[in-house]
Amino acid sequence: MRVNYFICIYCFFIVSISFGQLTKEDAPKIEAFAKQLFDEGKTHGALLVAEGENIIYEGAFGLADRSLNIPNSPKMRFWDASVGKMFTAVLILQLLEEEKVLLGDPISKHLPWFKHKIADKITVHDLLSHRSGFSSQVYEERAKAEHDQKSQRSILEQKIAKTALAFEPGTAFLYSNTGYVLLSEIVMAHLGDDYNVILQEKIFKPLHMSDTYWSAPIYGPSMPVYYLETGEPLLPAKELDFSGPGGEKTTLQDLHKFMMAVGTDKLISKQSWALAFQPHSLPEEAKSGWGPHQSPYGYGFSLIDFPYMGNEFASTVSHGGASAGTSSYALRFIDNDRIVVLWNNEFKNPVLFELYQALSDIATK
Repeated sequence: MRVNYFICIYCFFIVSISFGQLTKEDAPKIEAFAKQLFDEGKTHGALLVAEGENIIYEGAFGLADRSLNIPNSPKMRFWDASVGKMFTAVLILQLLEEEKVLLGDPISKHLPWFKHKIADKITVHDLLSHRSGFSSQVYEERAKAEHDQKSQRSILEQKIAKTALAFEPGTAFLYSNTGYVLLSEIVMAHLGDDYNVILQEKIFKPLHMSDTYWSAPIYGPSMPVYYLETGEPLLPAKELDFSGPGGEKTTLQDLHKFMMAVGTDKLISKQSWALAFQPHSLPEEAKSGWGPHQSPYGYGFSLIDFPYMGNEFASTVSHGGASAGTSSYALRFIDNDRIVVLWNNEFKNPVLFELYQALSDIATK
């Protein structure tokens, strides 16, 4: 009887840890739902669903190039837009662990050339959590700038340093690309002036993300064409992208590797991840109703509860990206192994509640 008792306990343990996990057998159901989303016009790109290191489903829908009738592929690189803010936050937290930066440091300590009149009151914490008071006007300012004044440093020194803030630093929540450009400048002040090299050495190479890199142009090798709402292709930008807010070229598989490392000790300590996952900015503090303001925000991560299994909701960490002709999303359930990554080469809402509900329903059956 004693042997049977322990066998029963063992069997219960195995069942309990596997219940609710998606398996390879669920791939056809996920495929069917993904196709439904595409048919309804809610996606146009590629999707990956994983349980930990096990990729359950990879698929793609729609065309990568309409003129040549080339289909999208889950192996393609894509422009991650603001998804890359997760990388910038990790770099800053690494500097924090090395005691090169403190969260309470004013940006004037690390960027003495940035002469905003209250640079000594805007902290690294404010930039990470979108509480600086800066809007996302870096792109607008560059569009208006003369040809010889369009560099990142020139825009920050000549334009952003002279702009008024939307509110007193630390008192509200306003998603800011400008803040993450400044964070990248703090990173480069300590680690060198080539942002791609820093990312490679500190994040991509350690995680074997061999298909990921940062560069200023929007397009790169093995990427789809991005299509505007008019149906016209997004032409290569005349101006270069900024470092910090995103702009990496990556793949579903590489982002899966990064999301696998999130919350572990592979890049930063679990104590630093706890800082990143703390809700520093709340929707009720937001100065805008736009997407990122509709959920709590930590350091480089949105914090949202999504359907996980049956009637159970679970905490996730994630980041989306959106721009003309594109949108993307990378998400991990904190206390579980499920990871979802998607991209579109048309602009679509990247945060699809019905996708997570469908995955929950499939896992429950």
